[in-house]
Parts: sequence; C-alpha cells; structure tokens
Amino acid sequence: MIENRIESNTPDVLIVDDTLANLQLLTSILKEEGYKVRPASSGAIAIQAIAKKIPDLILLDIKMPEMDGYSVCRELKANPRTQDIPIIFISALNDVSDKVQAFNVGGVDYINKPFQFEEVKARVSTHLKLQSYQNEMAKKVEEGIENINHLNQEIIDTQRELIFTMGEICESRSLETGRHVKRVAEYSSLLAKLCNYDKLDLIRQATPMHDVGKVAIPDAILHKNGALTVEESQIMQTHTVLGFCMLSVSKRPLLQMAATIALEHHERWDGKGYPHGLAGEKINLAARITGVADVFDALAARRSYKPAWELPDILQYFHDQRGKHFDPDLIDVFFKNLDGFVEIRTKFGD
Repeated sequence: MIENRIESNTPDVLIVDDTLANLQLLTSILKEEGYKVRPASSGAIAIQAIAKKIPDLILLDIKMPEMDGYSVCRELKANPRTQDIPIIFISALNDVSDKVQAFNVGGVDYINKPFQFEEVKARVSTHLKLQSYQNEMAKKVEEGIENINHLNQEIIDTQRELIFTMGEICESRSLETGRHVKRVAEYSSLLAKLCNYDKLDLIRQATPMHDVGKVAIPDAILHKNGALTVEESQIMQTHTVLGFCMLSVSKRPLLQMAATIALEHHERWDGKGYPHGLAGEKINLAARITGVADVFDALAARRSYKPAWELPDILQYFHDQRGKHFDPDLIDVFFKNLDGFVEIRTKFGD
C-alpha cells in the first residue's frame, strides 16, 4: 500500500515532460479539475520531487533527454516506497511496440499526443478513483489482519490462563505444594533455554498441565498417606493417558505439546517408565525436560506420603539416575547451572 502522500483529500498529480508548452497545458487542464499539480521538466527532477513527496498519480512523457520515461518508470517500480504509484504515459509515439513497452515497465495507461482535453480528464479521474479504491481496500485488509492478529493473541492468552489455572487446580486437588506448577514451568523454561530448545515459549506455557489427568484419579488414592498398593499405583499411572486424552483433542500447537508432556513426562531414559516404556530419544524432548523439572520439585517438596528432601540428597539422586531415569545430557546441563534452579526454588517457594 502506498504511504499517505497528502495532508488533504485533494489528489496530487505530478506531470513530467521536457516540453514547457505541454507542462503548461496539462497543468491548466488538471488544475481546472481541482487537482494539486506539480510540473517536472526532466526525469531527474521528477525523481527528486517524488522523493520529497509521493504523488497520487504521474503523467509521464517517454521521449526526454538523459533519462527517458521508461527509465523513470523502472526506477520507481523498483522502489517499494514508490512502486504502487499509478503512471500514465503521454507520448507522440504511436507504434504498438512503444505502447507495449510502456505497459511492460509498469504503466497503467497510455495517452497519445496531441491529446484531447476530455480524454486526459477522464483517464486521470478514472485512475485516481481506482487508486483511491485500492488504498481503501488495502487499509481494510490491514485493519482486518490487525483484528485477526488481536483475536489470535486473545486466544493464545486465554489458552495460557486456562492451562495455568487447570494446572493449579490439579495440584490443589492432589494436596501438593501450592506453587509446584509455577516452579515446574520456570525450571522447564530455564532448562529448555540452556539446551537451546527451539520451542521455548511453548514449553513454558504447556508444562503447567503435565498432571491434568489427576483430576480423574479417585481422592482416596490422591490423598492417601503412605505408599500406594500395586493396584493403586497402576490407577495413579493412568493420569498420563487421561491427561493426553483431555488435551490432544485440540490441534493447536500449545495444547498438542501439553498433551505430549502429560503423556510422556513419567517415561524414563532407560525405558522403565510409564505409560508406554519409551526409552532414550524416543521420549519427546519437551517431556524429558519437564520430567527433570517435575522430579526436582517433587523431591524438594513435602507431600502427604513423604517429607521434603534436602538438596544434597536430591543432587545425589540425580547423579545416580543420570542415564537411567533422566536424559544424561539434561542432567549435565542441570548440574552446570544448578544455581539458577536453586534461585527459582527460593523465589517461588511455598
């Protein structure tokens, strides 16, 4: 879309012709129609005038010394700032090849000399109206795109709020630490960033829903003090599949990632996790990252079935489980940047 060219609604027409009589005649004709008219006696002067102020329409002579009309048109069409200006060629050249070349370089119309006054008025008026209509349509398209982007952002923001709120509800229902969801999101985001993960924003938004499937687990199991029986453990483990089923119905990237994390964050690097016994890199990287974050926070927190672990004990466990429970590369990154994870734990403590 051409940038705003004039302060008022009066169309601005630039006339380019090296013949003074033609400039005077065309200027007189168009001023009578109420247009603002600027004359230029050469291609170089025209380029300078356009650089200062973009016109709504250009009447351009072809045969001019030094820089002919074709050259002027090519230069304007090569510049994104001026490429949409409509150009009407005016020339005494009547050969079809001259007219074809005029259209090939970007002209929108062609008027033969000697020109008829009414024809000039009609063609100028028509192309100004077309240009005005195109500008109006382009503005509406831009406004439409802006509205769509705004609505899309509202959808994304709503998804974020929904995911985080649902995550908090899950943790509240299972009587776990109140800020577990927030910390896991922060741990996962930091670990993902340190690993140069290319979906950093998504993983931070998706991790709060990692345990959403727990809403379908019976209270007697969620709230049980002490160890679960084998049967109860099997029921508890279904929260991964349940969470996946809840989230995977949406095709949006955010909820698709949340569904994958919910399903796979209890898988183990050695293939001894659940629900599917995936091993190594067959486990989605986002789920492997979330798994590290989730276990780190779970061990550091007091739960109904265990006391909080001290940091040295947690670090020893992570060391022992490197390449077993956890992706060894992620554990290496975790230990190299331990201060950052401890800082998050302190900042978002219960």
